[in-house]
Amino acid sequence: FCVERVKNMDLEDYAVGVITKMSLKDCEIGCLHLYAREEAHVAAVLAQEKPFCVGRVKTMELGYYAVGVITKMSLEDCEFEWLILTASEEAHVAEVLKQKKRFCVGGVKEMDLKEYAVGVITKMSLEDCEFEWLILSASEEAHVAAVLAQKKPLCVGGVKKMWLKEYAVGVVTKMSLKDCEIKWVNLTASEEAHVAAVLAQETPFCVGRVKMMYLWDYAVGVITKMTIHEDCEIGCLHLTASEEAHV
Repeated sequence: FCVERVKNMDLEDYAVGVITKMSLKDCEIGCLHLYAREEAHVAAVLAQEKPFCVGRVKTMELGYYAVGVITKMSLEDCEFEWLILTASEEAHVAEVLKQKKRFCVGGVKEMDLKEYAVGVITKMSLEDCEFEWLILSASEEAHVAAVLAQKKPLCVGGVKKMWLKEYAVGVVTKMSLKDCEIKWVNLTASEEAHVAAVLAQETPFCVGRVKMMYLWDYAVGVITKMTIHEDCEIGCLHLTASEEAHV
């Protein structure tokens, strides 16, 4: 059935499965929110063999087990202003992390991955993508374990602005940034543990060509692990430490 004139749509729990029965290809939706608190809530969607198109969505937010639904979406030709994934438990992203083949997130302009959903970035094909914003937030070390376990560097494609928060700061060591041109990088760490993964690195990492870089609180220490050689250019470096311990 067609939902052509719907501006905002919220599907929760078992209602998430209804999306596979909707004709959304030619629709323009302002906000599409899918939330599933139990694995059974998304079973009908995950059982689909053929991917479905969600049309032109300005903001799409997938929460909890609904994060797995992204593996069943046809996103190559879609255009999102915001893609937000939130997963408070490791089980919420299990369906995505077990995927062997990476999936393309299409024309996403701004992406925000929270908690265990940060690990989903390892299953995305980002080489040819251009993001205005990439935001990664992780309040627990376990949230970034899937990323830090990666041996192959992550290519973040044409990211213009990047904000890594708390334990997600450590993800920067797994990114291939040497050939990237980023307008704005912001690293925020309120606890010393947030930057432990970076400071434990023996090999310095290159941040590519960055116009503006902001390091806040304990993230200031990350600069000791950066290599700024002839291939790296930073237009403006801003360091803020509100406590002596930060430096």
